[in-house]
Amino acid sequence: MADPLKVLLLTDVFPPGSGGSGWSAYYLGKALQERGHEVRVVRPRYSEGVARVRIRIVEYGGLPVEELLIPEASGWVRRLGLGKASLERTTRLAMTRRAYQIAASGKAGVLHGQHAVSSVAASWAARRARSSGAKVISVATVRDYWPLCPVSTRLFMDSRGQPFECKDCHELRSYLNCTNKSQRKSKMPAALARWGQTLHVSQALARCDAVIAVSDYVRREVVRSGRVPERKLVTIPNLVDLPSVDRALAGSWPLNDISPSEPYLLFVGKWDINKGAQMLPEALARSGVRLPLVLAGDGPLRGQLVAEARERGLDFRFYNWLENDSVIKLMRHARALLFPSAWQEPLSRVLLEGCAAGAAIVALDTGGTGDVIVHKESGWLAPQRVGLAEGTRQVVRNDELNTHLRLGARRQAEVRFAAPLVSERVEALYHTLLARLESA
Repeated sequence: MADPLKVLLLTDVFPPGSGGSGWSAYYLGKALQERGHEVRVVRPRYSEGVARVRIRIVEYGGLPVEELLIPEASGWVRRLGLGKASLERTTRLAMTRRAYQIAASGKAGVLHGQHAVSSVAASWAARRARSSGAKVISVATVRDYWPLCPVSTRLFMDSRGQPFECKDCHELRSYLNCTNKSQRKSKMPAALARWGQTLHVSQALARCDAVIAVSDYVRREVVRSGRVPERKLVTIPNLVDLPSVDRALAGSWPLNDISPSEPYLLFVGKWDINKGAQMLPEALARSGVRLPLVLAGDGPLRGQLVAEARERGLDFRFYNWLENDSVIKLMRHARALLFPSAWQEPLSRVLLEGCAAGAAIVALDTGGTGDVIVHKESGWLAPQRVGLAEGTRQVVRNDELNTHLRLGARRQAEVRFAAPLVSERVEALYHTLLARLESA
């Protein structure tokens, strides 16, 4: 191993109670720690009732974590509809200030932002620390389209309630056309302000020493936008911790109304448009498969899904968010894990953990999903939504194919996404950037 590094991970969210971005930051931190590096985490916390920013020191899973307690926006700011923007600004400034203090004191040589707010803070803090003589680099990971699109998913709803993608949100005219077509039309000043803010944060991103895109698709889209120099972009996927997955698989069974020996289907994630939950009733009806569908998550489409499942005679069983270990156990035993994501999925943690669990995956081919799922090798990759029904039917009814996909999925996790392999690539990037800084 090369010389140990002092790494500060700045992240918008962090476990427990976080989505894929937070868990990816955690597993990266643990993997770097296991490689002998000194890792600490800085993250914001909201709704803590503080009058000014405060620091609370905690620990999670062996990683030291500094929680920045962020005060709420003032009442008049919220009444003007600027509460979220004000909160993000306060958070960026607080994270920048704290990261600068840590870097300037020699306690971190790497500032690695994990999402939108924290990546800007890493960029600003590193530049400020370098101006005062510190040897520190900034790295940012892009896990969705926040540098390009004010809504980060590039998904809008038309007047009929159907989703459509704004592929060129980085261009002002295209973004304004999409907002005008959207069901939730924005007033022009507000739309311009949101687009301008996205441009502003992308400019901070471009000043990082390197930008990690989690999939080739995300990298291509950022390059196409012209917002980050291509020479600074590198594709390194999110990682999965296989020993943690294996421990979860050995755990107890989490459900009371379905046994592990009973065949069922599984959907994990938000019951929302961008995750494609609205496709599930039609896909299952077309497939002819009449197994129970376990839906683990939450979201605004629950009522619609309940009604449509009842109308079609489908057995949908809804569970609120389950513990991550429980979800992994369900993935392994499900006859098929359904992944009908409707947006250009950057690189889903559901898919990575599904592969690691040895799930039989049926996925819609969007965005970076093809970086994980190789058709008929590590899963069934449907090119169009009508293919979800065929994939579900084949994977459920063909025992040989089902077993083949499970083995291929686990193999994919082992050779492409295992924590030691991915963290070694991140470590090599850090050392390359630090060597470049030393020689400059």
